[in-house]
Amino acid sequence: MPNYLDVVLGWSGIAVEPQRQFAADYAAYRPRTRFRPFFVSDVSDAQAKLYVLKSNPLVTSGDRSFTAAHGADVQEMTAPTITLNDLLASEKIQMFDFLTMDIELWEPKALAGFDVERFHPALVCVEAHQKVRQQILDYFASHGYTVVGKYLRADDSNLYFTPCPACARSAGP
Repeated sequence: MPNYLDVVLGWSGIAVEPQRQFAADYAAYRPRTRFRPFFVSDVSDAQAKLYVLKSNPLVTSGDRSFTAAHGADVQEMTAPTITLNDLLASEKIQMFDFLTMDIELWEPKALAGFDVERFHPALVCVEAHQKVRQQILDYFASHGYTVVGKYLRADDSNLYFTPCPACARSAGP
C-alpha cells in the first residue's frame, strides 16, 4: 500500500535504514522518499555493529540485549554510520518539517549528532523506550522543545515534540 504522506500529501523525505533489503519496498511504496543505507549515530564514517532478529528483521538495534529480548535468533551485522547533521548536509537539506526516529535504544546517540536548533523541525516523533526516555526528554527540553501532550494517551511508544518559544528562553546551555 502506498504511503499516505508521500502519495496523498505529496511529502518527500529521506529514510535512513541500514538494511539494504528494504530499499525495493521504499521505491515501490514510498516513491517520493529517498532511501539511504546508513545507521544513524553520533559519528559518521564508522562501522556500527547491529543485531538483527533473523525471524523478524524489523527488530534491529545497536543494543544486543534489546534484540535478544525479542527472540533467540540474533544475527550480527555491520553498517556504515552517519550523523543526522552529515546526512542532511550531503542531501543539501537546510530545513524540514517532520522528523521521526525509531532506532531501538539508539535515539540518544542519533540525537547527539543532530543540531535540532539549526534545522528546527516543526514536529518530531521519537520512539522512547523506558531505558532512554529521560535522555530524550532532556535533549529536547535543553533545546527549547516541549512534549505535545495530546498524543500521550493515543501513543504510548512515542514522544512528540514541538518548538516551544517560552521554553527556548528558559532552556539551559
